[in-house]
Amino acid sequence: MLHESTQNSRAMLIQLARLGDLVQSLPAIEALVDADPETPLDVLCSAPLATVLGEARNIGRVIPWDGARWRAWGEQWSEDPHGTLRAAQAYLAGLGESTYGRIYPLNQHNRSLLLTHLFSSPSVRADWDDRSEARIRPWAEYLRHIATHRGNNRVHLADAWCGMSGVRPRGRAPLFQPPAVELPDDLAPIGERQGLWIALVTGAGETDRCVSPATWGRWTKEFLTQTDAGQVVLIGSGRERETGQAILELVPTLLQGRVWDATGRTSIPQLMKLLHKCRWVIGADTGPLHLGTLMGSRAIGFYFSHARVHETGPYGEGHWVYQHATQAPPDSWPIRESIALICDDQRRAAADWTLWRNRMDHWGTSFDDGSEQERVEGARATVWRNLSPTLCESVAA
Repeated sequence: MLHESTQNSRAMLIQLARLGDLVQSLPAIEALVDADPETPLDVLCSAPLATVLGEARNIGRVIPWDGARWRAWGEQWSEDPHGTLRAAQAYLAGLGESTYGRIYPLNQHNRSLLLTHLFSSPSVRADWDDRSEARIRPWAEYLRHIATHRGNNRVHLADAWCGMSGVRPRGRAPLFQPPAVELPDDLAPIGERQGLWIALVTGAGETDRCVSPATWGRWTKEFLTQTDAGQVVLIGSGRERETGQAILELVPTLLQGRVWDATGRTSIPQLMKLLHKCRWVIGADTGPLHLGTLMGSRAIGFYFSHARVHETGPYGEGHWVYQHATQAPPDSWPIRESIALICDDQRRAAADWTLWRNRMDHWGTSFDDGSEQERVEGARATVWRNLSPTLCESVAA
């Protein structure tokens, strides 16, 4: 069933991935709005994450997509196709009566392609399919190649999504104001007192990217021992409640008063407000780390397993990433080195890790370890000129 409407002057961006990917879609969203402010841009995203975009400026509707419900309908289709079809039609009708003359599907999988066709205007579908295919295919093939071969890519995923959407990066990172929500009473003092407030992300979306509670316990103890001004806020979902408790138990009793356990206790808007109150956010490559940069915190990432700094590092300028030398589980961690970076702005080498800092330019964000930056810049420019030559005509060689 096609979603019928006569409103074809709107555009839609589809992002069905997890929290970190939604945050890192914002450079493309903001660049699209800047490029064509007269065309309202709606964003379709996973329903539990729709509140992330509550502080986004100049976008139209945020359309929450209930993926769990659609998976359930897919499983029951063979048993009751007619009832399932009626339920799906009612769901689509409840989203409103808009179809779109332009759609930007950032996820190259079947669900995203289905939604593209459901919400495309019939009068422009064929023409738009041809034009969007010409724009999307080079970047989609490039991203698939990088994911498969793990080459020396230097184009950040957020910037590749800009290219896929037919716009150049704006050269600055998105920044949100904190939502107007109340925190639980015992968490309300966070950020209000004097101190060096650190948000510590206790978990990650994938098990192989999780830093162990023992490592975070050592980090917290070392940090609080070194600075009397230090305050640590443990953040995470309900699944990290045990992790938060395990970290707290590893901290000496006399220091526990400076550890605030917020794991599993905040909604997404409350988490955004907490992150805004912290000067730094530290964690693995995971959604809350990226959400912290959106709220104005500086970030330090521990990247290991399949996480790669150049593709999904914290977006913006002045963030740091320790990248592990191999995909094997780390034997040691840059605990003292990262604390020296936070407390004293000292850049120290760590065995089996490389340290990268990012910056912004007209190609988006990039990470520099102090070597071969000019060659890397040339490689980024070459990728853009090969994949989006029209967009690059106004950029000086």
